[in-house]
Amino acid sequence: MVKTLNIRTVFVAIMVLFMTVAKAQDVNFSQYFNNPTYYNPAYVGLSMGFKARLNMRKQWTGLSGDFQSFSFSADIADRNIPGAGGVGFIATSVVEGTGKIKTTEIGIIPSVRIHVNRYSIVQVGALVSIMSRQVDWNNLVFSDQLDPILGNTGPSSFTKPSNQRPIIFPDFSIGGIYQLKLSHVIGTFGMAVHHITQPNQSFLQDVAPLPRKWVAHMDFIIDFQRNRGYYNRARDIKLNPGILFESQSNLNLFSIGANAYISNVYFGAWYRNEIFNGTSFANIIWMAGVNIPFNENSRIKLMYSFDMNVSQNTNFTGPSHEVSLILELDNARLINPNRLRSSRRSRSSLECSPF
Repeated sequence: MVKTLNIRTVFVAIMVLFMTVAKAQDVNFSQYFNNPTYYNPAYVGLSMGFKARLNMRKQWTGLSGDFQSFSFSADIADRNIPGAGGVGFIATSVVEGTGKIKTTEIGIIPSVRIHVNRYSIVQVGALVSIMSRQVDWNNLVFSDQLDPILGNTGPSSFTKPSNQRPIIFPDFSIGGIYQLKLSHVIGTFGMAVHHITQPNQSFLQDVAPLPRKWVAHMDFIIDFQRNRGYYNRARDIKLNPGILFESQSNLNLFSIGANAYISNVYFGAWYRNEIFNGTSFANIIWMAGVNIPFNENSRIKLMYSFDMNVSQNTNFTGPSHEVSLILELDNARLINPNRLRSSRRSRSSLECSPF
């Protein structure tokens, strides 16, 4: 029986093959503001206390070979060692094409902090990590197996490598942030470069450098005066507009939008556009979440975002879902400040968790 090859099957096969033999791109998260150290290591220890973040993303849900991404990071600030910003840890796992390609990264992130004045600081962070990439060669579909009418016609002529163990290599990234506060507005401006040494990530006996990734970002947190709500209850209102730009190899991506915070509830809307080989991939992202405070200095945040693919060329890939779980403990310290004289300088107008 003759059957027509489904366009979704061809798309998955081409994408998996492309990512196997060509220059791979880093995974992206819609809620980049809830995974800041992934994009810029200078975010480690930017505000006082301990922070732990778990981000889970399921992409291309309309296809059988979807992407699943997980990221866990934790960092703690340190103001008792002169020049110290903090220290952090990050672990990222990406499963592509129903397990055909797996990428894992584990790293540590120290940061240093320079006080410009009471209302502005500069912070620099560096990521030192180990990356592992593995391919399930037995389940890959190559171009010589595909027929436009019959579909997958049988085995490929491709010769699998004799050594099918994961490839492991070191990786390095660095970033910087300038942050200032003016009245009720906090502005953050940053840049980072990832994969500085462009490590070889080839699965075969050739050279396939991991392209450098450049990141630039800017956002403002506008803290409105407390207004009196119903039943004379105080209501917190904050607005956080921002923009993120990424460039890696021949992929440029920018995200622009804003989040709002009203009485422990978050919501936001973002627009993201990808330009890849002249074809535009556009997404509209809706976000909602809740802040659950334990007290004034500790809280849990739970946020969910929904990505709508509005490009006519790729809307069959389906929507994407992302969930972020964040724990913040503002009073946690790496070193007991009571033992050090420098603890008197540990507080400034930029130390509190702003959003």
